[in-house]
Amino acid sequence: MAIAIDKLHDFIRGTIKKNYGGFISPADIDRAINRAQFDLFDQLVENYKKTEKFDYDHLFLKQTAFTLANLTATKTLSSIDSNFIEAITFYFKDSSNNLHEGNLMKWDSFIDRKNSTITPPVINTSTSEYKPIATIYDGKIEVAPAPPGSTTYNFVLLYFRRPTDGKFEFTETNGVISQTTANVNNSINLDWDERSFSDIANRALTYLGFPIKDAELLQAETVIDSNQIRDGNQ
Repeated sequence: MAIAIDKLHDFIRGTIKKNYGGFISPADIDRAINRAQFDLFDQLVENYKKTEKFDYDHLFLKQTAFTLANLTATKTLSSIDSNFIEAITFYFKDSSNNLHEGNLMKWDSFIDRKNSTITPPVINTSTSEYKPIATIYDGKIEVAPAPPGSTTYNFVLLYFRRPTDGKFEFTETNGVISQTTANVNNSINLDWDERSFSDIANRALTYLGFPIKDAELLQAETVIDSNQIRDGNQ
């Protein structure tokens, strides 16, 4: 599911025109929409950090496999996913494709544990003992223990990916904005589902300088709330 960028533009332009009689360029609306969705995304991530529970922010959860080999202990995050934004946890994947959760740690704790002689990190395929650790810094993930020479370790990273920037493609003729079929096909919709339409639209209107709560927006929110209740009962 996705929120169509043209629907958001139509709603925002229509709301501003009806209440203020003003005009906002599509580029400015795009910027406001993207700022709005990233603010909402940040809120969802913070809520997860506090509760460790997912709402519909699971739309931005992704898991991607990566490998380390031959004493190499680090991997750049951009090579795993260019849209990576924040890690949740990671897993070691054994030869039977079973996943064993590791311990994602802060840098100082990672260094202490990595160098520990009492409770060192372990990946032992002979004894099936899997207690890897990892840390993230400077755009890369470092895992311990590193794979011995001529050995490859397989991992899976679970993380939040950044929302896709929305982009409204259009044609302007004599001051009139319209969309051709090519414009529609080249536009980029938002990753969010429809439950977030009113929240993103309201935030975008606020950023554009039109913080309103008119009947249309209230009606949209009622529909969204009804959908949330329906989804919760399924």
